[in-house]
Amino acid sequence: MSSSVTLRSALFTTLIPIALSVFLLGTSAQAGTDPRDAGRLQACMTKAETKPEEALEDGFVWRSQGGGTFAEQCIAIARIESGDIGGGAERLTALASAPDAGDLDQRVLIMARAANAWLMIEEFKPAQKVLDAALKLKPGEPDLLIDRARAKAGQGLWAEAQADLTACLSTRPLDVLALRLRAETLLQQKSYEAAELDIAQALRLAPKEVDNWLVRGRIQEARRLGRAPD
Repeated sequence: MSSSVTLRSALFTTLIPIALSVFLLGTSAQAGTDPRDAGRLQACMTKAETKPEEALEDGFVWRSQGGGTFAEQCIAIARIESGDIGGGAERLTALASAPDAGDLDQRVLIMARAANAWLMIEEFKPAQKVLDAALKLKPGEPDLLIDRARAKAGQGLWAEAQADLTACLSTRPLDVLALRLRAETLLQQKSYEAAELDIAQALRLAPKEVDNWLVRGRIQEARRLGRAPD
């Protein structure tokens, strides 16, 4: 990956919290499963944040007890938290297409976690690939669209990223994150007036969010330079 791509995509990879343990599809994705498995997976993810090696061991034990998909997710997320992000992302990506991965919502949730892991290490193409698949299963899901926009932006596909964010905002017009990210995509395409409109709306909705002010400053600097600042 070139340094220019890394710089251009910085707002999409370093200023957005990656919540592997929390995803808005999570509640529905657990529907129809044993709540004890869902609870055990949540406990594993919580432990992985501070004690990833212990969580990994828990996952192996759980798998040996027939934990199936949930145990495999526990293992993958523990790997990610222990620093093997690529390995965890690969495991989650493969798991999403496994015969026992669960129903549609469960598969989409696993895909979302895999994509976020790929984004953490700026592997944008595999992130987009898994998000393309997730959106075929759940078209128009706003959070998936935001994540795919991040993956596309990381590749410099600013117009495509803008399109995904516009689709997200069509159903969630007050989404501050989507507004801020779309402002950045517009900035990168030198559509400064449109970018200012988006970031102004984001600031009205969340005036205390530092990232909104950062993007506003980037737009002002871009006007001065005649190009997007590094």
